[in-house]
Amino acid sequence: MKNEPSVSSLYERNPNTGNYIIEIALDKYGDVFNEWDHASYRKRDMDPELAFFLEESSNEIPMRYGLDLVFYLPRQEMDVAKESVITAVVKNYYQFYAGMERKALRKAYRQMINYIVAALALLTSTYVFSIWQETFFLAILSEGLSVGSWFFLWEAISFLIFERNEEREKIKTYERLARANIFFRYDAQK
Repeated sequence: MKNEPSVSSLYERNPNTGNYIIEIALDKYGDVFNEWDHASYRKRDMDPELAFFLEESSNEIPMRYGLDLVFYLPRQEMDVAKESVITAVVKNYYQFYAGMERKALRKAYRQMINYIVAALALLTSTYVFSIWQETFFLAILSEGLSVGSWFFLWEAISFLIFERNEEREKIKTYERLARANIFFRYDAQK
């Protein structure tokens, strides 16, 4: 709640929806797309600088609020067909990356389970070798297995405590941007 006054000073609110508005000024519709991507207009990738700007702006606004993206263009650029293409590109871009992050998160959960299984297997081996610690070699092997088991366990704990939340925040940000209302405004003179 402390950040709301600063957010309100940076972003306007849509009086109809209550959403915060992220404003983007463009010279032409093509500015939305990556300049290095020469695919057809409907299949082009979004500009990475625009994506970065939208994600950073979204992160400044508390998650409990929705977003409206408003693209400002010169009046001579007005083209309803291109508006629908841009809307689809932005929504598809963020739906795609939300899906990719969900897939990466599922993979990380599977890896975490593998780490836990490996840690338990190594701890069991450590216990078995500690019973037979009659030789120097078995004592060293037992200690090595113990260190290895704690390493695997730490990797699982580290993921649960630190990395998982980052991945979940990315997914929320991407889903939020994919749900954003998109509007186009045209100026008489640009």
